Amino acid sequence: MEMKHWMVVAALLLVATGLRAQSFSEQYFVLSTVHEGTNDTTRIAGTLTMPDGVDGQVPVVILITGSGAQNRDEEIMGHRPFKVIAEYLSARGYAVLRCDDRGVGESTGEMAHATTFDFAQDVELQLDYFLMEPEQFDPNRIFLFGHSEGANVAAIVASHRKEVAGVAMLGGAGVDGKTILLQQNEALFRLRGVADSLVERRLACMKDLFAVCDTLSLGQGVDTVKALNMAFRPLFKQHAASLTKEQKQQIGLTNTECYGWALTMATPWMRTFLTLNPADYIAKMRCPLLAIGGDKDCQVLAEANLSAIKRVCKNNRVECSIVQLKDINHLGQVCQTGAVDEYATLGQAPDNMVLESLVKWLDSLNNQPHPTTH
Repeated sequence: MEMKHWMVVAALLLVATGLRAQSFSEQYFVLSTVHEGTNDTTRIAGTLTMPDGVDGQVPVVILITGSGAQNRDEEIMGHRPFKVIAEYLSARGYAVLRCDDRGVGESTGEMAHATTFDFAQDVELQLDYFLMEPEQFDPNRIFLFGHSEGANVAAIVASHRKEVAGVAMLGGAGVDGKTILLQQNEALFRLRGVADSLVERRLACMKDLFAVCDTLSLGQGVDTVKALNMAFRPLFKQHAASLTKEQKQQIGLTNTECYGWALTMATPWMRTFLTLNPADYIAKMRCPLLAIGGDKDCQVLAEANLSAIKRVCKNNRVECSIVQLKDINHLGQVCQTGAVDEYATLGQAPDNMVLESLVKWLDSLNNQPHPTTH
């Protein structure tokens, strides 16, 4: 990561509230970096919530979004999970930073070719800011909270930054991206009631797609998409053999989906995601870890991934707390099935069960009971 200097503007928009256990304020946050050689400036913009009336150093939680282009609230289907988390924690004595992803909202930068490691660099810049302000923020109590892919980002940063005091994950993976996609697809298609034989065909096709990607020397751009589409078409034809048109559509073994896979696999993000194993980075962490999963999470299956996280922590002497919550989905909502199309119809994301687990863990590390909720 090349840069000459950075500056921060954190002020202006102050909004106080007394509706929670403790009042807090919102501050507009901008972190600008100037890259060496080009003098190009990248801006990371977000919101910093600060507890009011706190004397001395404040503990900090940096929120890290999941995959895709996310704004600072991680807004999805009418829900704003990161706003909920930030306000809950700041009402209990924590400074919380949530930022727009690069190229999203008020943040600049290039998203199309960014990978998980680029997002980790962005988080490190945020970490560096708090370390440079020890009079206001406690440099020994800076925590990372990652949701979904954000959990991978948090593990990468904490694996080599000893300043991180702890990492909390919601819906975080413990296995590589290929395994995550296979687990996810099996769960979602079975949830839809698709026949086992058809689900197996889709999974077999996916495994072959991954194998092809491992053997090709891939660049990026239109030519790469064309090359992948050409390589994938025979595989789709093979696995769709003898299926009806309806069955092909049911499990996505169509020419349209084939081209969609080619488009996705041509991106640097996806190729990084497929091979990135968060266990490699969790193993190097020397701070406590909290892993929260919901038993109805169909995007990152809790039982398999929490078990993998627990195993790697045990083998590498990483202090670890595992929390599996009943009837909780990938957004941390209380749910019926866990299906993605259910998210919009459900209550608060994340539910208070998730928030209470998070603050209980943070408080145990800080030895500070939070104010009583009114």
